[in-house]
Amino acid sequence: MPQRETKRLDWIRWMMRTGPLVNGLTTYLVDDLGERQEVLTSLDRLAAATGRDADDVRIALAELVEAGDAQVHRVQEQADVERLETHQRFRLVMNWDHFHETRMRLSVRPTVSD
Repeated sequence: MPQRETKRLDWIRWMMRTGPLVNGLTTYLVDDLGERQEVLTSLDRLAAATGRDADDVRIALAELVEAGDAQVHRVQEQADVERLETHQRFRLVMNWDHFHETRMRLSVRPTVSD
């Protein structure tokens, strides 16, 4: 298989893995927290709130940061999501404008029956 196809398949596999994790986290941030601009939290708190483990939350956060949808800060500096301890508090700063501009939204409308 050519390298280009292999890279594309790897990317698809990664998105299939991370997509549901990101969706779970953003659903919590939108539905339960009301799209707050900033949230003081930790990996273990987000894990408990989303029903995922801390490593899954870390992956979702890393995807949001890489996409430009979020920043993670400890004290006054940006933090590396990969290096956060599960119990360490951090500020999650969301860029909801960017998130909504760059993400696809699907909605299902109920059908009206005669």
